[in-house]
Amino acid sequence: MSGPVAEAGQILGGPVGAMLAPPTARSPIVYSVVIPVFNEQENVESVVSRVSKVFDEIGDPYEILFVDDGSRDRTPEMLRDQCEKNSRIRAVRFSRNFGQEAAVQAGYLFARGEWIMQMDGDLQNPPEDAHKLIARRDEGFDIIFGVRRGRKDPLFRKAASSLMQWTMRRLLNIELPRDISTFRLMRASTAKLLASMPERQKFLSALACWVGVKHTTVDVTHAARAAGKTKYNLGKLINNTFDLVVGFSSRPLRLLGIVGVCVAFVGFSGAIWAVVEKLVWGTMMGWSSIFAAVLTMGGMQLAALSLIGEYVSRIFVQAQQRPIFMVAEQMGAELRTEKREPQPNVAAASQESTVS
Repeated sequence: MSGPVAEAGQILGGPVGAMLAPPTARSPIVYSVVIPVFNEQENVESVVSRVSKVFDEIGDPYEILFVDDGSRDRTPEMLRDQCEKNSRIRAVRFSRNFGQEAAVQAGYLFARGEWIMQMDGDLQNPPEDAHKLIARRDEGFDIIFGVRRGRKDPLFRKAASSLMQWTMRRLLNIELPRDISTFRLMRASTAKLLASMPERQKFLSALACWVGVKHTTVDVTHAARAAGKTKYNLGKLINNTFDLVVGFSSRPLRLLGIVGVCVAFVGFSGAIWAVVEKLVWGTMMGWSSIFAAVLTMGGMQLAALSLIGEYVSRIFVQAQQRPIFMVAEQMGAELRTEKREPQPNVAAASQESTVS
C-alpha cells in the first residue's frame, strides 16, 4: 500500500492515536470536486456543465469525481459518456447502494487533488458559490463549511436538522456550526484521515469537529432541487440521527440509567403511598393502577433494551470488519474503464492502486 491513504492507515495503527492532517504527496491537481450521486440521471449533465464552468474560471488544475452509489437508472451510462468526453471527469460505481456517507468516504479516498470540494449531485449547492469557499482557503483552515441561507428543503427536513443540531449540542456536547451543509472545502490530508478512521458507521461532520481541525464557515445559497426527487426520506434521517447519537457517544446509556432511577423512585414512592392509603383510609387499589404501572415499566424496559441492542449491534458490525463499500467499476482518466466483479479488498481503509 502506498500514498496518503496508506500513511493515514499506518498512523491510525500506531500506539498513540492519529495525527491530524498527515502529509500528502504533492499533486498536480489542486481541486478534486467530489460528488456522490444516486439515481441522478436528470442532473448529471447540468452538474458537469456548471462545475466545469466555475473551475475553468478559477484556472487551477481540477478534476470532477463522481461516486455512483448503486444507481438503478441511467446514471452509470451517463457517467461513462461524460468520462469519455472529458478527461477531467472520473467516476467510481458501487456494486450496490451503500449510503451517502460511504460514497463520500470513497470520494475522499479516490480524490487526487490537494483540496477536496464536496457537493451534492442535485444542484441544491450552487457550484457558483465555490468561489466563496476557495476565498478562505489560504487562511490556515483545514475545513471551510458552507452554511445554508434561505434553505429550500421541505419542512420535515428542516425540523430533523434542527433536532439533530440540538442533540449534538445538548446531549453529546458537540459544537457543530449551525445549519452547515455538505457543501465544503477540505484539505485532502484531513479528508483522507477522516475516511481512514476505523468506525464502520460514521457521521463525518461531527467526526471532523471531534478531531479538532481548524474550521470556519461561509454563507452559501441553497437552491431547490434542479430535477428528480430527493432520496432522503424520514427513515434515512432517523438512521442518520441514530448514527450520530449511538455511534458518537455512550452518554445516552447514562441518561437511560438516570431515567430508570427516577422511574424507580416514583414507583417506590407510589408503593409507599398505596400502603399508607390502605392502612389509614382503607382505600382499595383497582386493577387500572396496576395495569398502568406494568405498561409504564414494560415500555421503559423495552426502550432500554432497544437502546442497548443498538450499541451491541454496532459492536457486531464493527467486529465483522466488512468493507464500507464495494467498487464494481472505475471510469475516467488514469482509471481504465473496466467492469468487474466486486472484490473484497476495496474497503475504504485499504485502497491501494486507485489513489495516487
